[in-house]
Amino acid sequence: MSAPVIRVRRVICAACLAAAAVLLWQAGGLTGEFARERDAARAYQRGAVLLAAGDYAAAADAFRQTLALAPRSVEAYGALAEAERRLGHVDAAVEAYRRWLAIYPYTYVGVLYRELGLIELRGQRYVDARKDFEQAVHLDARDWQAYYWLGHAHRRLGRIEEARIAWQNVVRLNPEFAPVHEQLRRLGD
Repeated sequence: MSAPVIRVRRVICAACLAAAAVLLWQAGGLTGEFARERDAARAYQRGAVLLAAGDYAAAADAFRQTLALAPRSVEAYGALAEAERRLGHVDAAVEAYRRWLAIYPYTYVGVLYRELGLIELRGQRYVDARKDFEQAVHLDARDWQAYYWLGHAHRRLGRIEEARIAWQNVVRLNPEFAPVHEQLRRLGD
């Protein structure tokens, strides 16, 4: 065998060894990534069980642990928001929900803004609730539930005519929804 052929073979062998070393190094990183994902899934499952059992503080801790391990887990942000809401921590619930919206790829879905508006409405943040309900109906003009809650936000802000319009949209979209008729009756309509 000639010297140039031997040198080429040595270079190829060295390149293969270097590539194998890189692959082994990356495989170790993948193993760690899989372990993090597994731990995040376990923390999420624990949180879901605790949430269903009514242990909201422990559930919130489990969902925070999930997010520490998997910071792009949209489900964990929504669940954390629910646990915090049930604890009466409106600020923390809104923050978790907004962080969810910041990473969720389908922010054109109006129901997400409706759910955020409900958290804010229950927390007596009527201006923020109104804005999120308006975003919900902007994204889905057939979301009669968003119109219904938008009417409540308007009414609590003293915007009676805007409440009436929102509730009339509910009647147009879902005439069988009895609570809206009661709300309109209370307004004198």
